Amino acid sequence: MADTSILFVETRSSEQRLLLCRWVEQLVEQGWKVQVAADSTASAQQLNAMLWTFSDRSFVPHRIHGESGAPPLSGEATITSGETVVAGCEVLVVDGSVQLDFLKHFIWVIHFVLMDDEERRQESRLMWQAARDEGLVARHVPYGAKIQTLR
Repeated sequence: MADTSILFVETRSSEQRLLLCRWVEQLVEQGWKVQVAADSTASAQQLNAMLWTFSDRSFVPHRIHGESGAPPLSGEATITSGETVVAGCEVLVVDGSVQLDFLKHFIWVIHFVLMDDEERRQESRLMWQAARDEGLVARHVPYGAKIQTLR
């Protein structure tokens, strides 16, 4: 995809998964077809459980990729294990580490910068530099900032 924008969202390790769920919730409510990239099958299963239970006041329509042959619907999240491109998904929310080339398949990417994990923070710095070098739009979202509407 030619015009990829990456939001580099600051968070703490202990808060990252809950913040991921809140981002997915907001994106689904905005009508986006969302893909969540987990590092492993176990992580995908954990995220699946969290999306069912993280909030008493909302429901996030979602599924694990491969459970149904149907393409993703607007306002639905699809969880994958690794860098599997799900046709039709517009927004990628990254749970772990992915390659820059994978991000180019999406209009928007939510990448979490773990402020209290120096190794992951350095990976984020390198991703920022590589994204800018490739001509992608990289935006910083400071810790505690409100979840944005994408358009």
